[in-house]
Amino acid sequence: MTETDEILYEVKDPGIAWLTFNRPEARNAMTFGMYDRLGEICRSINQDDSVKAVVLRGAGDKAFVSGTDISQFRGFSTAQHSIDYEARMDRVFDALEDVRVPTVAAIQGACTGGGAGIAAACDLRVGAPSAKFGFPIARTLGNTLSTRPRSSAWRAPRTSSCWRGSWTPRRCAPSGS
Repeated sequence: MTETDEILYEVKDPGIAWLTFNRPEARNAMTFGMYDRLGEICRSINQDDSVKAVVLRGAGDKAFVSGTDISQFRGFSTAQHSIDYEARMDRVFDALEDVRVPTVAAIQGACTGGGAGIAAACDLRVGAPSAKFGFPIARTLGNTLSTRPRSSAWRAPRTSSCWRGSWTPRRCAPSGS
């Protein structure tokens, strides 16, 4: 499967672009090529006046995006590899945040790590009852997330009891709802 097959992109009438992360056998885990392709698509949308909105979704029902495919990190042997990875993530998330039309993350299943970062960079996140969010990167890889402020900061509600680990929409409903 190529990066072109791993991210499907089409514009349907009336100008709704559909971007599908297409690795359901890997819970839509992202390869570095997929991240690069996502950035390319986002930049191309800004040149296409026919696009009125973009919906991002995961293939299958198990995950929106379960993060970066851990096999992508096997070749890391220096601190520079980690710095380059974070720079790639910044470029991709910036491209997604800079899309000129509304972006919607349609989330079902796992939305973790880099997938949660993608969702956070969208203008709107819509979660199915099966949606489960988490940032396990520090526990699994010893890595840290970029600390550069983002314009679309995404946080659990302040009155939520879901400050650590993964959470689901039902478990993290604001107090009193």
